[in-house]
Amino acid sequence: MKSRTIIILLLLLSCPWPVTKAKAQTKEVDSDTALMIATQQVFRDVAASMKSYLVRIDTVGGTQPGKKLTLGDDDEQEGKKRLQNPFRDTLGSSFVIADGPATGIVYSRDGYILTSSFNFAREPALISVTLPDGRRLAADLVARDYVRKLALLKVDAVDLPLPTWRKSEDVQVGEWAIALGLGFGGREPSVTVGVISALNRMQGNAIQTDAKLSPVNYGGPVCDVYGRVIGIAVPMAQRAGELAGAEMYDCGVGFLVPKTRIDIIAPQLMDGVSFQRGWLGIQVSSVPGVGVVVKSIADPSPMRDAGALPGDIIEAINGAKLRNYADLAKQIYMIPAGEDLQMRLSRDGGAIDLAVPLASAESLGRLPEAEEPFDPSVPVEEKTPEDQDQPSPE
Repeated sequence: MKSRTIIILLLLLSCPWPVTKAKAQTKEVDSDTALMIATQQVFRDVAASMKSYLVRIDTVGGTQPGKKLTLGDDDEQEGKKRLQNPFRDTLGSSFVIADGPATGIVYSRDGYILTSSFNFAREPALISVTLPDGRRLAADLVARDYVRKLALLKVDAVDLPLPTWRKSEDVQVGEWAIALGLGFGGREPSVTVGVISALNRMQGNAIQTDAKLSPVNYGGPVCDVYGRVIGIAVPMAQRAGELAGAEMYDCGVGFLVPKTRIDIIAPQLMDGVSFQRGWLGIQVSSVPGVGVVVKSIADPSPMRDAGALPGDIIEAINGAKLRNYADLAKQIYMIPAGEDLQMRLSRDGGAIDLAVPLASAESLGRLPEAEEPFDPSVPVEEKTPEDQDQPSPE
């Protein structure tokens, strides 16, 4: 019996499967760890390689963008209450811009720097750029794109190194996105990592990523794992306002302007042409079963000049049918002033086709003031029974 027990113990000890399983588990853990180490090394290598093209932007002066315009002198002298103008006095966002550096990237060898217009919402008096080689130079703000939230700077420099840009048509959903910024200061860029989560966002003007984007890296590049620039990080939102979209920072929904869009607008920015958000100059209402109805038209405005009238129904813009106000906003919110819209209206049962050029906010007049059905400041006089018995005057 004793010898039999010894034999069984020897057999159990000689069984290879527990040891083999333990070794397999150890090998699997080591493989996963090695993969993570290799992945994080890729992120570090991208950040290190991009240091040759990142610039730090510092500004001096400027004030926080106001939430609304103050009363003008003429309005105060006349003693009239100044109504809010929905075209000029848009609140946009209550986001407060902190002091500190911003990020840009070298766009041309002769000193053009691409960044986000968000970084200049305070209208700074002085702008300086620190190049990758350590030189700090004064910079001129050449032009801004208020629609795509881009800005172009110029410094007196030549033979600057240029990054490699990713072909926008090759970008795919799900691939790595590495966002870099110098908003914390210093020479080492901050790094946030995510994936490309959607393409052709914001009317085809942006790519969406869940990499954390914020003022720390607005104006900086978002790269792939090979260090190629996919686009420039910017805040974006459907509504108007220079700061619109900035309050969504670090929320997992960020936008970057791809190379295809940048290449289209960059030549005009270099010529000093800024892009403003386009407006129609109308007030509309969504009527169930009817559509988007024009309630009032500003004077002057593109719609008035094109011949539109209150009561017209906007059926389609650029071939896209409209059901409600949301459809209207979607069709025009990323189109800059100066571009034409092909609009189909319905009036008295007939169709009218108009070419309507969008206008900048500064060129629009006021909307007609709507008449109130009664003046709430005037007390209501109740009629007595005696008054009701009196005959009404003819």
